[in-house]
Formats: sequence, C-alpha cells, structure tokens
Amino acid sequence: MSIINIVYHDENIYSVAAKECAAVQKPPRHHSKFEKMVRDERQAVLAHHKTMGYPEAPLHCPRHFLRKDCGVRCQVPQSPKQCLLPSRKPPVPKKKDLCNCSSPCQDNRKCKNFKKENIKEVVSAAPKKPKPKFCDTRKGDFHDLEKSGLTPIYVYSKKFGKCPSYIIRKKQEEIQREMNARNEELEKQPKCKFISPEQRAKLLGGLKENWEELQKVYQALPLMIDTIPKMQRKTKLENKLKALERDILNIENNPYIYIYDD
Repeated sequence: MSIINIVYHDENIYSVAAKECAAVQKPPRHHSKFEKMVRDERQAVLAHHKTMGYPEAPLHCPRHFLRKDCGVRCQVPQSPKQCLLPSRKPPVPKKKDLCNCSSPCQDNRKCKNFKKENIKEVVSAAPKKPKPKFCDTRKGDFHDLEKSGLTPIYVYSKKFGKCPSYIIRKKQEEIQREMNARNEELEKQPKCKFISPEQRAKLLGGLKENWEELQKVYQALPLMIDTIPKMQRKTKLENKLKALERDILNIENNPYIYIYDD
C-alpha cells in the first residue's frame, strides 16, 4: 500500500465563482421577400360569411337581453276529453245470488264442490310405485337399481341389435364418393370412338355374309305362297334384307365412322 504525501496545496472556495454563460447569438430570422405578396393574395381570395352566411334576423340591442317568460312557447292544441269505455262493467255478484238452484248440478260451475271432487280423485287414484332400489351394505345404503347396470335395460331398447346411424351414414357417403369418382372417370373418357379401316372392313364383310345367307333362305322359298305363315315369313325376310342393304350402303358411302355410347 502506497502513501502519497501532498506537500503543496492551494484550496480556496472563494476562487470558485459562478461564471456567466455566454449568450448564443442566433442568426437573423429568414423573411421571404414574397411574404407580403402571398398574404395579400390570400386575403383577397377570402370571402366574409362564407361558412355560416349572413344572419337572417337582426341582432338585438344589448339592453334588451332575454328575460324570463319572454321566449316563444309551443302552444299544444287541447283536444276535448273523450271516454273510450262504452259503459261500466257490471258489479261483482253477491254470494247469495251465485246459485239459486235447489239441487247442485255437475255442469254448472257455480254448484260444483271442488273439495269433494278433489277428495274423490285422491282416494280413487292408484298408489305411486316406488323406484326399484338395491341395498349394498348392511347399514342400509341403497341406490337406484335402473342406473346401476344390474338389470338388462339396453337389450330392451329400440336401438339394440340394429346398425348405428353413423355407420349407415358413412356407408352412404362412401357409395356416393365411388359414384362421383366413376362419373368423373366417364367424363374424362372420350364420348365417341373412331372405327379403324380394319374394323370397318370386318364389319362390312360380316354384313355382306349375313345378307348372302338371308338371300339363300329367301330364294329357297316356294313360288306359290298360299298360307298366312308363308306370307309372314316372306315379309320378315324381305324386311331383314332391306335393313342389311341399308346398313351396307351406309358403311360404304361413309369412310369415317364414329360410334357414340348412349
């Protein structure tokens, strides 16, 4: 540890005096030479009473200020009083005037004895059946038997043994999804099919062979047709031959054939 011996010191608080701060001299403020011209142009454009307009009523003298009951009041027209009720209600009947009949009748509400009727209903009512309960301790602690699970309740319900509704719904959604996918695939496929020249030649050859076979059968018919079955057979063969000739002519005249799937 080092010791510093201060031999010379000159401490005096009187020499510490507040120094005056030098005033900062600001440069002169800039004034545009067009300031007066801009102010005059702005004042020339302004119009008096442009926002609210001129007052419609003249101002009153300050001596005639508003006093009590001097303002304009709204006079409500008074209409004559009118009673909306056509007449007064009849007075409440007295007890002795309620029932004047000698023997009480059941249809008349005034003659009905409600106390006796209530007593009869209570006496003839079936006793209330207590809820089935079970006791599980020797001290007599009992609980509800239906909610305990000891009795078969679910097997007697309407939902027992049936397919749940959510499974049926999912199955229907799956079937609908498959149908939509199948329809999309069918829409992607071309709706018409072009018959190649080989297929066209094969089809034309098959039609001509059928025509030749039917022609042989037609030529083998007897010359004398004297019965109705023979006439029907001849007419049927002629219709088939005409249909084949029409198809052969249609295929020969059209080299490009497209088939549409109905």
